[in-house]
Amino acid sequence: MLFPAWLLGVAILAAPDPAAAPKAPTPTPPTASGTFEDKHYKVPINGAYAFREKAWMDDGQAIRVAVSNDEIPSDALDEHYDRTHAINTLFADEETKVVYFELDEKGGYHGYSYYFESGDGCGYCFDSKVKSTVRPADGRLKGELSFAGDGVQFRIQLDLPIPPKSWGDPLPKDGGEPGKAFLAYHAALEKRDQKAILALSDADMKKRFHEYETQGKLEGYLDYRWHDEHTDLKTIAITGGFVRGDHAVVLFDGSNAYIDHLYGEAILRRENGAWLFHRDMVDVGTREK
Repeated sequence: MLFPAWLLGVAILAAPDPAAAPKAPTPTPPTASGTFEDKHYKVPINGAYAFREKAWMDDGQAIRVAVSNDEIPSDALDEHYDRTHAINTLFADEETKVVYFELDEKGGYHGYSYYFESGDGCGYCFDSKVKSTVRPADGRLKGELSFAGDGVQFRIQLDLPIPPKSWGDPLPKDGGEPGKAFLAYHAALEKRDQKAILALSDADMKKRFHEYETQGKLEGYLDYRWHDEHTDLKTIAITGGFVRGDHAVVLFDGSNAYIDHLYGEAILRRENGAWLFHRDMVDVGTREK
């Protein structure tokens, strides 16, 4: 797939500063190969991403590994808290297929899940015949997952970093300074206050703002952000979040005129000492505890 606009800011902010001090070597990126095949699709595996999320069958945490026929943008997804929602909303599409595997700390297999199209998928599948040689070694998960069953078969080689156990340091329940910045952005967007929106946006969003302004499409773009991405939020109750260096994620519950229970996350970046809005995602329902 062509990486959407939401990924471009990662490349912009990650560009090296010639004057900056030398940094530690970048860890080897995740790699994956093999195939996943069901009755309708044969998917070559070209990318993988590991993260932590609530286990499918108990209340604990598990390692979730997403594999895809496309390269998965790890740096962009690292900014999100609900990685599954981010992958399904911002990455997966008709051409870009994603399969999730659940593993434990020792690399043991606990199930898989996928959705390719209506009538083609599995919310949670487990078969004791799945073979896993995946093991932790030198801070990475390495090995193979393989299975040949009725209608589904796969053989996938993995080599990817073990994900950290926490997103970062907890924010206060009100979201702290990042939370205040998000609420200020929300108020500005609701009023379509272009000057305030620009001031509260990070470098990536400012760039996009000016592009639409130049094209004479800024009003339509801001309407899209309010209705389609911000989902007409009328109430926002921040429930906490996390901070990691110059990146923060603010978690919230909310509602609008037509849905009583919504939840989401806002991503903010600190630039020149100020917390600025990057993007938010909203989902229907309540966040799993």
